[in-house]
Amino acid sequence: MDVQTQGAVLEGAVPIRSRADGKRRTVTAYAGYLPALVVTVLAVALLWYYDVPLGTTALFGAYTVLVVALPGLLVWRALRGRAGLLAEDVAGGLAVGYALVIGTQLLAVAVGLPRLAAAPIGVPIVFAIVPRFRRFWRGSSRAAPLAWSWSVAAGLVFLLSWTAAIFYRTVGLSFPGNSSPYLDLPYQMALTGELKHHVPPVTPYVAGEDLRYHWFFHAATASASNLTGIEVQTLIYRLAVLPALLVFAVAIAVLGWKLAGRWWAGAGALALTLFAVRPFHLDGSGVVLTNFWNSPTQTFGAMIFAGLMLVLSDVLRGRHRRADWVLVVLLAVAVAGAKATFVPLLVCGLLLVAAVQLVTRRRITRPVLIAGLVAVAVLAGATLVLFAGSTTGLRVVPLTSLTGARVGTIAVGWLAAWAGLAGLAIARDRRTDPPVVLCVGLGLAGMAALLLTTQPGGSQAYFLQSARPYLSIAAVCGVTGLLTLRSRFWRVAGLVLAAVMALTFITVPHRYLGPARATLQEARHHPVRPGQVPAGALDAGKWLRQHSSPDDLVATNVHCVRLPTGVCDYRSFWVSAYAERRVLVEGWAYTPTAYRVAEETGANYTRLPFWDQQRLADNDAVFTTGTAAAVDRLVSAYGVRWLFADRRLDPRPLDGVATLRYSSGDCLIYEVPRG
Repeated sequence: MDVQTQGAVLEGAVPIRSRADGKRRTVTAYAGYLPALVVTVLAVALLWYYDVPLGTTALFGAYTVLVVALPGLLVWRALRGRAGLLAEDVAGGLAVGYALVIGTQLLAVAVGLPRLAAAPIGVPIVFAIVPRFRRFWRGSSRAAPLAWSWSVAAGLVFLLSWTAAIFYRTVGLSFPGNSSPYLDLPYQMALTGELKHHVPPVTPYVAGEDLRYHWFFHAATASASNLTGIEVQTLIYRLAVLPALLVFAVAIAVLGWKLAGRWWAGAGALALTLFAVRPFHLDGSGVVLTNFWNSPTQTFGAMIFAGLMLVLSDVLRGRHRRADWVLVVLLAVAVAGAKATFVPLLVCGLLLVAAVQLVTRRRITRPVLIAGLVAVAVLAGATLVLFAGSTTGLRVVPLTSLTGARVGTIAVGWLAAWAGLAGLAIARDRRTDPPVVLCVGLGLAGMAALLLTTQPGGSQAYFLQSARPYLSIAAVCGVTGLLTLRSRFWRVAGLVLAAVMALTFITVPHRYLGPARATLQEARHHPVRPGQVPAGALDAGKWLRQHSSPDDLVATNVHCVRLPTGVCDYRSFWVSAYAERRVLVEGWAYTPTAYRVAEETGANYTRLPFWDQQRLADNDAVFTTGTAAAVDRLVSAYGVRWLFADRRLDPRPLDGVATLRYSSGDCLIYEVPRG
């Protein structure tokens, strides 16, 4: 049986055949659900411990199942024409479900009917009513080996434990625990608030600035908030990333199994993805653990791309239906808006597949050609529509990512971390298998992007982080290819390569042991002193949402985060984040204008002065002078309706020129007279 046939049946899956062993089958089936149950119970327990009420967790779980996962799973099965291994169906189904949710959320907000975002819940009803669709409710007759299920569950338990140790325990949901989050997290909240109320979205914290960013994660999270009423802060700090994180890990384990033809290869691919780094150094290896929560767009995009790779693995092998192309287009569009790094990597990976086919077959197969055209078209569309030509400061400047490291050192480290790639040179069926070649192409493109480009915030590293799982899958395919050869020499070589990759895990124990020890000593380590977010921010934001229109414009005296050095960092977004309202000028980092000015002047884009000094002066005059003329200027020239003041910045009393409507902690909200 060749590797493609093995992948087709997911060798190691247990077929259910006869009635005679019905009791045994039932016991095995229930045992197969036990790992998932363990993971679920741990997730719920951790959320409860870190201040998410059980009712909120149940509500979010119901939303995720009924609006996202179940509709997506049924559509996935219908377009694929069959039910597959449940883990694969869930992984692909969640990716499809989120794609559907993004579309319905955008439509619902655009037409002014937010509840229309719940439309995907109608999919299960249709599949229950229409006779020809009912069969997709039934699963397949294959069950994963318990060893695979438990090994993947162990990976998920680690991810949950890691989440608790490095994120939940350090970011609280109430003051002062929520006062000093990673600076980008209020940014994620602000964009989610914008997508709750406006389509097309703009930058919410600087009026008039376009939003040229991958914002599909924020649309999906906005849907969850609109339909459940769960606070955006709770979603960003606790809930929204969890389904994507766990299902991404499952998808990598399924894909590794599928391409290598051995269940343990899937578990190995997941382990390499999480732990392998170049020896004795963490940088330059595309590590993913540090960004699962701090960069929710990366995690969300990785989950959707993994779903795309599951269907592409069959498409590129020529084992597909026409309807599979619907999935390819749908998921390619979804991932293009979820994270900008994935589709360029896909284009490069498909180019390598085409090149290999030209060398080995003298022609490019139709699936590869069509997939390439789809990827190029989606990339062009995203560049024009979502990003409007903006590169967010990404430039071609070779080797700037290698601070303090030499290219040779990086290369040797990569060769160790993914040593199994060497096996592809010997295992002929693996090295010409299109999806395996695609994985190699993704990895090479990610490495090249890291080495050849730079971005002010270091975002070029996301290219390798995005490609890392597929390098790991290609590496385990190389090892399994050697282990299946008859030659004892090559089988031993495969074991040696596997050992080399496993040894790279020793680089990072201190990275895990440190948080583990800290968690054991202090299970909660939320800030105890006020930080950038003041007391009362959450309550003040709630009040303003309840008493204003989403189209109302707010002015604030908050513009920067004061760094320990005394320098202003203009990544201040908490007013727009909690108020879910557009702000005349709050912070101004991460805007197209900021990136452009920084590139022209060479200044740090997080610390450069605001480019419209007149607007900034008009805004600040209200809070520094407290005069009626200053207020009239904001109302008549800019259309401001509300003033949101941080008392810690000593604003002048405004009672004579505006009406104090709400006070909470250090937050003051004034309503200004209508012009």
